[in-house]
Amino acid sequence: MAGGDSSSSSTAREEGRASARLRKKQKLHQQEEEEKGANPLDPSFSDYDPKEGDYVFTRFQHPTLDLHMESPVGAMHNTNRIFPEEGFRMCNSANIVSVNIASSDYGYPLNVYGTIIARDSLDRKRVYLFQRAKDDCQNISSKNEPLVLTGPKRGLMIFDSIIFEVDLKAKDVNGRKVNDERVSKGLMEINGISRLSFPPKYKVQTEKLVSMHSTLDLNYTFVRKAVEGTVEMRILEAGPVDYFHGKIVARTSSFPCDIMLHDSKLAGMLTAGDGGVVQTARRVVSVSVDETLLLTVAVAAGGVRTVEFTPKHGSYDEEKITCDDYKMLVKVTWSIVHR
Repeated sequence: MAGGDSSSSSTAREEGRASARLRKKQKLHQQEEEEKGANPLDPSFSDYDPKEGDYVFTRFQHPTLDLHMESPVGAMHNTNRIFPEEGFRMCNSANIVSVNIASSDYGYPLNVYGTIIARDSLDRKRVYLFQRAKDDCQNISSKNEPLVLTGPKRGLMIFDSIIFEVDLKAKDVNGRKVNDERVSKGLMEINGISRLSFPPKYKVQTEKLVSMHSTLDLNYTFVRKAVEGTVEMRILEAGPVDYFHGKIVARTSSFPCDIMLHDSKLAGMLTAGDGGVVQTARRVVSVSVDETLLLTVAVAAGGVRTVEFTPKHGSYDEEKITCDDYKMLVKVTWSIVHR
């Protein structure tokens, strides 16, 4: 009997403590809501940002567009179209070099999920740069570790601007849950019109989003008179293995930066599919008609090979290469960045 009474008392005390914790949490939540006040903005497009201490717009607004619709336009949509050689106005574009969580109020490592989307001048519909569900988080170990981007799926068109919508959350931080999962949420913009007033800048530029519980850096290059290059890698022979382990990197002749198409350390090894084609994390690069495209294949075992392509208004180029034990076919399909 005494043992039973003791067990019952212990259970009752634990239930009492749990109830007290719940009441405290509810009270804190109520106080936070009272401090926020009423949202003066449209709640469909806004959220409370603790860094601003106010409600801010976090989503793109459009009177008629279905904001949940993904852009139906994919890569190579103009490859077979014929454009006039004279008097044709080339559109501008941007390459998203990398995205980093440059600072975190929660510290590191972070298990991050959510979305980053671009809305460009072509149709303002969703073009995903980053998209992960809660059960497929990326572990970010430091401010220097970039998000593994899987887009854009086509060349981004800048007539007036590109709008970026960020909605990143933390499943946990170093194994512990956080009260507010919102790591970064808000809007960024690359203004294409203002940039045309200045001489070209052949360097990586950065847009910063200071929001929620972090600072996010979006690093990009602004590409004038752009064509889209879609990269395909095909393994012809791979020695003793049928997968690729290493890096595939793109850069253009005017910009001193690497655009990571695939890094096996971050995105996993590549297994050859039908016809030996490997599915890299990213495959699209925007290139000015005044530049060349440089593609570097770096095998983890040590072999490195770089091939160079001259952009075209359409059609494709391909070259066979040997890198370490791999024999590969590198193909670039060209398309005008245009409606």
